[in-house]
Amino acid sequence: MSCMPSYDAIVLAGGSGRRLGGVDKADIRVGEQTLLDRALDAVAEATKRVVVGRPRALPQEC
Repeated sequence: MSCMPSYDAIVLAGGSGRRLGGVDKADIRVGEQTLLDRALDAVAEATKRVVVGRPRALPQEC
């Protein structure tokens, strides 16, 4: 049994990208991953993960 409390995560991935010239920040690549992928990896152990933003394809969970 794990002593780590469970948690849910909400990732905010919306916005118009005005300060980036209209580029969607969630889709910007840093290395091999998008910023959204990095944020989702950071909360991979969350019981539930919810992304708030425009409709997009998300990585499939195992």
